[in-house]
Amino acid sequence: MINVQNLVGGYTHSPIIKGLDLEIKKGEFFALLGPNGSGKTTLFKLITGQLPIISGKVSICGKEISSLSKLEKAKKMAVLTQEVQVSFDYTVEEIISLGRYPHQKGIFKQLSKEDRKVIEEVMEITQIGDLRKTQFRLISGGEKQRVLLAKALAQEPEILLLDEPTNHLDIKHTFQMLNLLKERQQTTGLTIFSILHDLNVASLYADRIALLHNGSFLEVGDVDLLRKEDQLKKVYEVKVNAQSHPTVPKPQLLMTPNYFTSSMSLNFEDLYKIRKTEEYIHVQFDKPLRTISNTSIGAGIQWLKHFCQFQGPHHDLQHLMEKYSIPHELSAAVMTAAKLEEMVFVTKEIENIHMMAIVTAWGGKSINIMIFIDAYFTDGALVDGYMAATEAKVKALQEFHMIDSQTAPAGTSTDTLLLGLTQQGEKISSAGSGTVVGIGIGQIVYGAIEEMLSKDLEKVH
Repeated sequence: MINVQNLVGGYTHSPIIKGLDLEIKKGEFFALLGPNGSGKTTLFKLITGQLPIISGKVSICGKEISSLSKLEKAKKMAVLTQEVQVSFDYTVEEIISLGRYPHQKGIFKQLSKEDRKVIEEVMEITQIGDLRKTQFRLISGGEKQRVLLAKALAQEPEILLLDEPTNHLDIKHTFQMLNLLKERQQTTGLTIFSILHDLNVASLYADRIALLHNGSFLEVGDVDLLRKEDQLKKVYEVKVNAQSHPTVPKPQLLMTPNYFTSSMSLNFEDLYKIRKTEEYIHVQFDKPLRTISNTSIGAGIQWLKHFCQFQGPHHDLQHLMEKYSIPHELSAAVMTAAKLEEMVFVTKEIENIHMMAIVTAWGGKSINIMIFIDAYFTDGALVDGYMAATEAKVKALQEFHMIDSQTAPAGTSTDTLLLGLTQQGEKISSAGSGTVVGIGIGQIVYGAIEEMLSKDLEKVH
């Protein structure tokens, strides 16, 4: 659909674009990525014919772009740029109607019924029908962008070329526009070539991407290229962490500011305070912990500051937290039938790593474990640590004959386990049961359960 061969071009005698080759396939959404000054807009203008080509060629549908007339190009492709300049007091509807010009016939170029039908359709899908009689110069930047997109769609092009189409849009209208474009791509076979700055948005909507750096492609391929953290750090000069989107099989990127990586470590004992009543246990940390848990509130991998267990029958846990002014958005919390005054509190230090565990149990059946560790775990170590804690729990329950190792599961459906990390200190990449840290986790969990069960036995006797 678009073919670029050994393309060289730019504004000066020193070309910005240096011998690029690129093929954009029919019906795909292709995103061009790169930092400011990398040559994205220059390449865009070379492809659209807005800048002269020094050498090489650009072909559209098998024909060199230089050989196409303006009318032929307008029938094949529509262009949406960041530059919004309208000299006359056109209304929104008049601006959009200009998109029908390549399809109009005759000397006077009158709008046909078909033209008006298309204009109405694109105004509806871009949600600007109520602006139709408003002068273009009077509407907001985001509204102008949607009007110009409607004008481009009114051309009914085979190819849509977009230079930062979401530049003036808020989150809502960014996703509305890109959802619209993706739908047009999938239903009509529209080919989309777009410059995008937001890497996460590009990952969600593009089929393929190209990473441009100093006028050359570092790599071209599918969006999984965005998982290459070292390459992105080289290009954007920012520390990047790639992770998977929770519901879409695409990567998403997190950027880490310098001020955070240089923050000072604090003594573990000074980071938290514990409040215990007959109704609840509340552990509050001054700073959020990186957590993994299966708690009723705050399950999964999160950053949380408040850790609660409430005693009593199951009811609206969130409402109960509001009663005590505990923000549920920053909390992990569970309901339990256990008597909270009988909780077990254990601390341990292993190789200068401080650990703390709080355990409650109901009749040795339902067990709630919270473990807090003053260390920096990778995501892999976080999972390892959770497994080490689970293994220690199972071992303790088996050895104290609370479960049958041959027939019973390793706990009940109401058991909860939380692991929280301060994420300060040297990075630990493994916390499995065979490592020093994993052994420490196992020991503190086993010891806390042993103490809890011994209390139950004392009450029986």
